[in-house]
Amino acid sequence: MPTQAPPRLSADALAFFLDFDGTLVPFDKPDETVPLVDDGLRSLLTELRNRADGALAMVSGRSIEVIDSLFEPLRLAAAGEHGAEWRFTPHATREQLVPPPGLVTAHAACEQFANHTLGVRFERKALSMVLHFHRHPELREAAAKAAESGCLPGSGVRVMHARGMVEVKPVEASKGVAINRFMQAFPFAGRKPVFIGDDITDEDGFLAVNALDGVSIKVGAGNSHARYRLPDEDAVRDWLEQLLD
Repeated sequence: MPTQAPPRLSADALAFFLDFDGTLVPFDKPDETVPLVDDGLRSLLTELRNRADGALAMVSGRSIEVIDSLFEPLRLAAAGEHGAEWRFTPHATREQLVPPPGLVTAHAACEQFANHTLGVRFERKALSMVLHFHRHPELREAAAKAAESGCLPGSGVRVMHARGMVEVKPVEASKGVAINRFMQAFPFAGRKPVFIGDDITDEDGFLAVNALDGVSIKVGAGNSHARYRLPDEDAVRDWLEQLLD
């Protein structure tokens, strides 16, 4: 389990991969509130991107469309829906995985569960879906069982646990796969990767970055494959700002 803070580095030689909820902004009822992206965060990410010659990408469970709306007018390279969609530069064409056949069956199972369970909200994205139960953690087991009932063998989708939610996503999508994809493309190739995240869904990303001898940073408490740890979102911003000094 990581305990030490990440080292001071030079932003010039790094490639940045940043989770959003719980990493750059507080994780606070994401199914009910819109996170506030302040001008200070926009300015920080703009400076980091410039220092890294464009090698900065958001890697989030949220869709790229939502990421764009949150950071507007700032536009960033991004991987959305846990790597099911991506664009390598801010104004590149968005690419995505082929939608797996199991999305329809999983959608029906998850939506039916949400419609009949108080305290659960169903969210459908283009290539994935979420059962939110942030105020009712006791519903995790039932939500997972409902989601798994729709993820049949060979369906191309699987269940993934996250903080306050259960998600169904393509088997081929993960933050680790997304980071490896970016690291083979301009302007990320040839740089040392840095990935910062806070949740179980970020562990694939930590493993990918570790394999590339990069800097993996877990935000908050809990076991992790990350090599370093920061306590909260404010500490993340402080560390990123130090890289500009």
